[in-house]
Amino acid sequence: MDLKPFKLDIDELINEFAKGGSPSFAEMKRVWVSKKFSYIFEASPSKDQACFMQSLYAYCSGYMVSTYSLLSRLGGLYSLYCLYETQPFKPPFKIYISLGDLKNLRNIIAEAKAKDVKVVPALVKRMLDRNMFLFGSVDVNEGSVAERLDELTEIQNASIRIASKKAWSLRWICSSKSQQNMQGPRNLLLERLKTWWM
Repeated sequence: MDLKPFKLDIDELINEFAKGGSPSFAEMKRVWVSKKFSYIFEASPSKDQACFMQSLYAYCSGYMVSTYSLLSRLGGLYSLYCLYETQPFKPPFKIYISLGDLKNLRNIIAEAKAKDVKVVPALVKRMLDRNMFLFGSVDVNEGSVAERLDELTEIQNASIRIASKKAWSLRWICSSKSQQNMQGPRNLLLERLKTWWM
């Protein structure tokens, strides 16, 4: 599953939000709607939807834990919320967050409070109240998710190559045996005809 186009779309969304200069959730919503970002799910794979969603979540979480500006980190948080709220999957896929990421989320809340961005604590409280998070102890950064996906894809491709080789060899064996089996009755018939005519 190639996630590069999705990552580029998320980068573009968060960068445009950060360029706007306003830390409000209303600004993120304006950018989200102007880019028709909910259509990102139209290109989602029909299989591995959980992996797809967790990859998007992990990429957005990467912005939250980065050393980018507060606006970019808020863009990551707002993107997480919007992705969760607009996903077409029922029941919705929860956002995996490690204990380390939870500490970073608390730091974003503290920094937002210091800058008088009151929507951030309320938004995180809403996310917690609605049970949007799936808490875990393992830090899963976006890079490790992508590496694991690539590894699984390579294993799957290797299995397909092996199965394909086996199928072709069986087909060849079956076709040569069937030709030999067809040759036998034909030869027998020719011999009988020869003896009968002679």
